[in-house]
Order: sequence, then C-alpha cells, then structure tokens
Amino acid sequence: MTKKKLIILFIGFSLFLGGWQSVKASKQSSVEKDYYDLGYKSVSKAIKETESYYQTNLHLPSKLPPLTFTHSFGRFNKENESLEIEYLNEEKHFNYIINVIPAKKGEKLLSSTDTKISLKDGTQAYYTLSRMDEKNLIIFMFKKNNWTYILSIEEDLISKPLTTLVDIADSL
Repeated sequence: MTKKKLIILFIGFSLFLGGWQSVKASKQSSVEKDYYDLGYKSVSKAIKETESYYQTNLHLPSKLPPLTFTHSFGRFNKENESLEIEYLNEEKHFNYIINVIPAKKGEKLLSSTDTKISLKDGTQAYYTLSRMDEKNLIIFMFKKNNWTYILSIEEDLISKPLTTLVDIADSL
C-alpha cells in the first residue's frame, strides 16, 4: 500500500470513529434536552424547589434498585403539589420513578385492593400490580415524615421486586 492510500485510510477511519462519537453525544444530549423541555431538571434542584415551596426538608430513600441508570431527572409540579424523580437507563429502555406528595393527599390514592405490608419501623406500606404497555408495574406506597412516597418499577427488572422496594423504603 502506498503512503497516500494509508493516509486516506487513516483519515477515513478517524472520521468514521469521530462520527460515531458525535452521534452518541448528540443522542445523549437529545434525551436530556427532551426531559429539560418537559420541565425536568437535576434531582437536587427539584428537591430544593419542593423544599422551598413547602418550607420543610424532604428526604429520599438512600437506596436505589440494583440496576444501572444512565440519567436521573426531577420535576416539581406546583399545580399537583408533587415531586417526580425518574431514573432511567437510555440503552436498555427502563426506568424507576419516585413520586412524592404531601401525606394528606396520599390517602386518596390508596385502594381496598392494595396489599398491605409493614416496614421495619412499623410503617404501613401498600403495593399493587398494574399493567401498562404489556408490562407489569409494581406500585409501592408508604407514608413517612408527612410525605407519601410512591415507587414504581417494572416487575421483571429485578428478581425480587417487592423485597427490593421494601429495602428501599426502609432506607429512608
């Protein structure tokens, strides 16, 4: 091979690799842009906004499901008086959502069909299965520190979803 052909081959290969990196960066910023366009922001900013609105501290469970997440976003909705936090994995297309609302509003969400269990500290928690887009979602609710926490995740993502959600709730 001549030196000229090697240089052209090297430049072509470099452009090929550089193109993949640009597409990947563009795709990643697109997901972030889509969420930001919907009013999401960093989780810490959304928590601060919620705390400022209610003039109180808000804590989240310290544990997450044993999954790898590529992004996390938060959004406080003043109209619904709710905080939504979403952890997602862009490559594998799954998410885990935490909704937090004042405890007094959370009472309206409980149903007689929800299954009741106790957390380590005696707090009552409720869970139910819901079908969405041909996937089973486990919805897990509990009240602590004047807040109602609603954890949602696809049932098939973790081997013991109920045990995992109880562990997450107990980490608060």
